[in-house]
Amino acid sequence: MGDARRIQVTLDARGYAAVSRIARREGKKLAAVVREAVEQYCVLPEARQRRLEAIDRLYAKGAVPAPESLPEWERQYSRLKAGLATGSLDTTEDPGSHEDS
Repeated sequence: MGDARRIQVTLDARGYAAVSRIARREGKKLAAVVREAVEQYCVLPEARQRRLEAIDRLYAKGAVPAPESLPEWERQYSRLKAGLATGSLDTTEDPGSHEDS
């Protein structure tokens, strides 16, 4: 948690009691239970939604011809992998525009 941020949360008696029960039952600190709840309620659903949107974008592209050679496949894979890292999935390049090495 090197980039963690500190927040303060006020819970009503019912919410505090629920978090306390879970923390006692699981042998965890209150903060750990709250962090896990945020992960389950906020972080994971957002990640799931991003994956679903990415899948929708891929399906919208339609069928893509397979590269004709292993070197061509490696070039395309490297380009797409770099695009994933930068958030720029440019798939407009003509797959046949490279010569095999």
